[in-house]
Amino acid sequence: MEKIIWTLGMLLLSDLCAGQNILPPGPLSGAVADTVVFSTTLRPPASPFLSISWNFKGVNIITSTSTNIIDPGYANRITLDRATGSLELRNLVLQDGGEYTLTITPDGGLQMQGRIVLNVYTPITGATIRSTAAVLIEEKSSTNLTCEASGSVSSREWMKDGHLIQAGDMISFSADNSTVFLHPVLSSSHGTYQCRVSNPVSAQTADFQLTVNCKNPLCAPRKQLYL
Repeated sequence: MEKIIWTLGMLLLSDLCAGQNILPPGPLSGAVADTVVFSTTLRPPASPFLSISWNFKGVNIITSTSTNIIDPGYANRITLDRATGSLELRNLVLQDGGEYTLTITPDGGLQMQGRIVLNVYTPITGATIRSTAAVLIEEKSSTNLTCEASGSVSSREWMKDGHLIQAGDMISFSADNSTVFLHPVLSSSHGTYQCRVSNPVSAQTADFQLTVNCKNPLCAPRKQLYL
């Protein structure tokens, strides 16, 4: 009976230790050529950890015991905080994106493990808007506005004169939100369009002035309505 109780106790203790959250939930985001820090939730122990190991896609980035064994591919790119197990990774490349595993063996305790995902993005540059039509006549012409940019594009947001554009009977968007279709254009379509391109590490906004001509050459200026 005592053996059963002891075994159950050890299993419960093992589960608690294995379930300890030594890394934040993530994901962690970083930009190409920048630096990220994989911070743990641990405080420096009274006695140094016996071993600390960081693993990425089957590669031991670093194993630290009495000495540090660093994978050649990470030489001069990492710094380990021996007190907490936190890892600094420099000069990021897109290939650094993925799941990282940390394994720590404390002095006199059970092994602890944590996982966190790193997403690496290329910063957004060169955001522009182009149109398919040069001359637009209200209620007769249609046009498309396409937002283009370099980098890792996560989202695009369209605005007109500072107001968010909503899809409707005469306004629609492409599946990836890169293009807005105006079919047909109205007098209220005249104005400044903005496309905000972003990812978790950067953003850029492009502007485009859309001119809509009256179908009647003698028409009087109309009050502009927001889309």
